Amino acid sequence: MYRALYTFHSAEPHSLHFTAGESFVILERSNQHWWLASKSSTGEVGYIPASYIHKDESNQQDLVLQSIDRAIEAIHNAAMKTGGKYNLEQREVLQKLIHHRKSTVARKGQQKVNPTPSSTENQVEMDHQPGRQAEVLPDISPCPPDAMSPEGTAYQAPTQRRRVAPVAPPPPDKLRDLYSSSLDMKDTVEDSPQNASTVSSVSTASLDTLYTGSSNSPELQQATATSSPSATPPPLPTRSTFTAPRYPTSIPSHADISPGHSTATHSPSCQEEASTLIELNAEGVHCQTRNKETASVSPSEVEAGQIVVSVPKTIGAELIELVRKNTSLSYEMSRVAIGVMVGHIQSSVPEVMDVMEQILLSLVENKDLSSALPRGQVCQDEQRLEVIFADLARHKNDTQQRSWALHEDESIISCYLEELLGILTDADPEVCKRMVKKSHFEAILSLIAYYQMEHRVALRLFLLKCFGAMCNLDAAIISTLANSVLPMELARDMQSDTKEHQKLCYSALLLTMVFSMGEPLPYHHYEHLNSDFIQFLLDVIEDGLLSDSTEQLPDLFTNVLLSFNLHMLVPSNNIIMKTLVKRENVKVFTEKILLLLNRADDPVSIFKHQPQPPHSVLKFLQDVFADKDTARIFYRTDMMVMIDIIVRQASDLSPGEKIRMEYLSLMHAIIRTTDYTCHRHRFPDLQITFQRILAEEENDQACQMDKLIVTEIYKEFPDFVVEN
Repeated sequence: MYRALYTFHSAEPHSLHFTAGESFVILERSNQHWWLASKSSTGEVGYIPASYIHKDESNQQDLVLQSIDRAIEAIHNAAMKTGGKYNLEQREVLQKLIHHRKSTVARKGQQKVNPTPSSTENQVEMDHQPGRQAEVLPDISPCPPDAMSPEGTAYQAPTQRRRVAPVAPPPPDKLRDLYSSSLDMKDTVEDSPQNASTVSSVSTASLDTLYTGSSNSPELQQATATSSPSATPPPLPTRSTFTAPRYPTSIPSHADISPGHSTATHSPSCQEEASTLIELNAEGVHCQTRNKETASVSPSEVEAGQIVVSVPKTIGAELIELVRKNTSLSYEMSRVAIGVMVGHIQSSVPEVMDVMEQILLSLVENKDLSSALPRGQVCQDEQRLEVIFADLARHKNDTQQRSWALHEDESIISCYLEELLGILTDADPEVCKRMVKKSHFEAILSLIAYYQMEHRVALRLFLLKCFGAMCNLDAAIISTLANSVLPMELARDMQSDTKEHQKLCYSALLLTMVFSMGEPLPYHHYEHLNSDFIQFLLDVIEDGLLSDSTEQLPDLFTNVLLSFNLHMLVPSNNIIMKTLVKRENVKVFTEKILLLLNRADDPVSIFKHQPQPPHSVLKFLQDVFADKDTARIFYRTDMMVMIDIIVRQASDLSPGEKIRMEYLSLMHAIIRTTDYTCHRHRFPDLQITFQRILAEEENDQACQMDKLIVTEIYKEFPDFVVEN
């Protein structure tokens, strides 16, 4: 439990207003100057200045628990006003409150057994207060005039270590004016023969005046009167500030830059220029470089009048994390934004060119955001993914809510799934990949089980989108989905529920993604991925559905058939070919295949994962023309158009391109299984193309395969041989 020493008021919306003597429960100390706290009297949660409060040494666990309960109740009441939907900030604060309550209850139980706190606990408490000195004389000054309780009686603060009442931070819209004004003030003071303390005090006074606009309030007078020359205003918890040093254009050769040099030789501004510090603050994240990562200057690094600064290797990852956290930009857009900004500074300010170049290098070299961050700092996206997966697993096991007609948890689950989709789409792919693969793909398998049990269409749509975003991460994730029950569940759902058009489209698209790598499926999958399912797809392609007003389903179902055909290596056992033989007319389907062939487009080639599967359209046509029974689904005019496309591609493609071998194999199959010898369409052009391929001088593997196919055609059909 902590108590306020002074009264505090601020215009910042994330700060907490309080009077002297009020008590607080501290929830987070991630920033040196501002702590996240809960007011004991009302349960309000917000940021408070750390120097305005002190620790109450009395044992008051019951009051702490009551304060936490009031804060939780206040958040619940605020969420009920918005329809019971918790936003991201409210969920994070709730998690911190619940965690703090559990730890308080545990400490209370321990103190019943051992009422004397150990020295280790005291030391841990000391470590949690950044910037606190080890030995400070107690403050025996009288209570400040504003430290009055609401009842009018003076609150007697216990004897404590001396601390300085901080100056409240400037508002966001004055940060730029504040920085320029402070620099102008420093230049003015440097010209006058004043000592270091005078300069610091004048600069501090100017900062106070800029922030408040008036110095008549007693709180401000008390804070200003007790401020020491070394006090710096704490940063705002919701803004990012960049404090960069001004580099000198030259350094005198006789200058003594040793650490023990007296302040009379150099002005305070020169000492500030000799020691550089890059500090980044944003929403309670205080990223300071420490130990060997701290930018430092030594005498050997001063060359030709320019200071050489060593930039920490983690600076690129820290900048990306800050930009993404505070702007909601995607990971890639954050990299681009920082690169553009740093590149512009590098070209505009030659004095910091080397520093900016090191920052740009760190942006390029750090491929994994989570591993590139400083030790102990965790990526926010990684934290959120862990929380979302855990909470969704808990909701999956809540069978009562799924059977309950009101579905009170639908808004919460939708919020989680929407956030999950945003992270999978915008966050660092390496972070998402590692979290999804964690514990042998436990998160994916849990979501698949939840998809089976969940019947609400809105939630199923979100789950389908999340599965699609996961497919874009890695081929191993696609393999996990393909070997799970998800393909069977999608096939069954598509046939049983044809009224939900949007869900039908997303199901077809996800099936195409799952089949796109051509990986063989488990044998039991064919219980649902059978001839009836192929017949259903062909019926929709040929006849359409009443619910499909936009006519999207024929194209999507064509892609499903093309991707499903990739893993079938033997045409005689191909379930798609067996179903096609039984149909009398597949005119719409063959037209769509010809259109894709003419465009040289592979609609199934969605991802860049390795190894790449064969061209789905060419592979399908090769399987069709592998047998005379399936070759008849194309009319003669359609085959002539197909031969025109093959001749064009075989003539235009360069030697060594692997795709040319696929066209030649298709042409060989057409000649073998159709009546080509009767109409001999484009026969002279084919002869010239074959002769040119045999005359090519390239000897790579692809060219050798092309020549082998042409040689086989000559042996089987001697009419193609050109007589000299």
